[in-house]
Amino acid sequence: MSVFDDLFLFTNLASILYTSRAKGGYWDMDSNLSDRASTIRVFFEPKSVAVVGASRTQGKLGHTILKNLLTLKFKGQVFPVNPSASEISGVRAYPTVSKIPDDVELAVIAIPAPLVLDAVRDCAGKGVRGVVIISSGFKEIGGEGAERQHELTQIAARTGMRIVGPNTTGILNTHNRFTTTFVELKEVREGSVAFIAQTGMFAGMMLERILTSEKFGLSKVAGLGNKCDVADHEILDYLAQDSATRVIMMYVEGIKDGKRFFEVVHRLTRKKPLIILKVGRTEAGAKAALSHTGSLTGRPEVFDALCQQAGIIRASDFDELIDFAKMFAYQPPPRGNRAAIVTLSGGAGVTAADACLQSGLRLADLAPSTLQRIAEKMPSWATVRNPVDIEPLSETVSIVEAYRIALEAVLSDKSADLCLLIMGTFRIPGVATDFLKAIKNEYPQKPVAVCVIGVQEIYDQLFCVIEEVKIPVFPSVRRAVNGLAALYRYTQLRS
Repeated sequence: MSVFDDLFLFTNLASILYTSRAKGGYWDMDSNLSDRASTIRVFFEPKSVAVVGASRTQGKLGHTILKNLLTLKFKGQVFPVNPSASEISGVRAYPTVSKIPDDVELAVIAIPAPLVLDAVRDCAGKGVRGVVIISSGFKEIGGEGAERQHELTQIAARTGMRIVGPNTTGILNTHNRFTTTFVELKEVREGSVAFIAQTGMFAGMMLERILTSEKFGLSKVAGLGNKCDVADHEILDYLAQDSATRVIMMYVEGIKDGKRFFEVVHRLTRKKPLIILKVGRTEAGAKAALSHTGSLTGRPEVFDALCQQAGIIRASDFDELIDFAKMFAYQPPPRGNRAAIVTLSGGAGVTAADACLQSGLRLADLAPSTLQRIAEKMPSWATVRNPVDIEPLSETVSIVEAYRIALEAVLSDKSADLCLLIMGTFRIPGVATDFLKAIKNEYPQKPVAVCVIGVQEIYDQLFCVIEEVKIPVFPSVRRAVNGLAALYRYTQLRS
């Protein structure tokens, strides 16, 4: 956002939010905004795609993009475009988009920047509805690159053809197996989390991390790059109406149209959580963002205030962005901030209690009947309080039974709104997770997070089996507590 955007938004926020509330339904938004946002669908749900720059040479972007479409078995038509080839990867190729005899809804362009404008004009002449430009060498380098990007914007305005990028990896839709990314994909896991990133390469890197190390799965990914045409709020508008998307996480360097952005966000966050990692908060970071994607980042304090008003959950770093998304994908928002802690370690319980209070949660005042229910199985010398230390309980029953008794007791207590379970990696057979699945089914309205501490190999095993039943697992008490606190903040922000 520019300084002028900052000033405008700050002085007009009350009017924006009042109007949003007064109009009510999502579709009551400004008609021009809804009309333009409806053109975004083609980027995620095309019936046909041309890959401009498709190549037989491994390592080239156009080779990987085409390979991904074929590997993922995208069901639409795929047209490689290369003036020097008649066939690529077993698919007939064409010299230009205009030479393709069939209709082309979307084109992906991965060729040197000086050649991009002619390719985009060719697409416009063909009647292509949307273009994703992977190529870099535009506004982010200034000078001639900025002039090229300006012409892209003019072409989009004149023809009505929408453009994502340039300087981006573009799009992924896991549900129809469509992608424009040059990150090599062998398989994608469908899920309910959407991810928007201004920088295309970061979208690709995060995509690799999520696909290889997380279990929650993705619905849509959008790398917007330099945003010469399609803006953040238009993607958000599409995702707000996307039944496959439950949670949205977003990496932001700068906002293209602050007023439109917060109009859309206010409506969106009433239905779906939006988690934002905003960078460029320091002078050095702002300069880096300007040289990276040509973004003006705006004043952090204004952006912070607007996020608070609009119901946005803020993440402080990449790990937290993923942690929060996972938590929202798996668990419901709690009714309040009263936390019950069940732990195999008294020391870890004290650490968790401190973390809860520091993050805006408080310890639940468990009912005497709850404490007595646990104490009945404890050795006579043991004392029961919140945090519930089950180590003494494990002396009289199996460790799995100790976890089950304590968890069922605290989750059935009306004074507890959410629960943190701290597990060690020793004495935990794989079947121990069966009781977690049963408990989640019995208490679906109360969020539970699990922290596993100990041997990395066993942590990895428990991570896989516990998250298969959609309970989030974290390697530290702090990250687990922060995830639960984010759920509670969303409850407050949307109320």
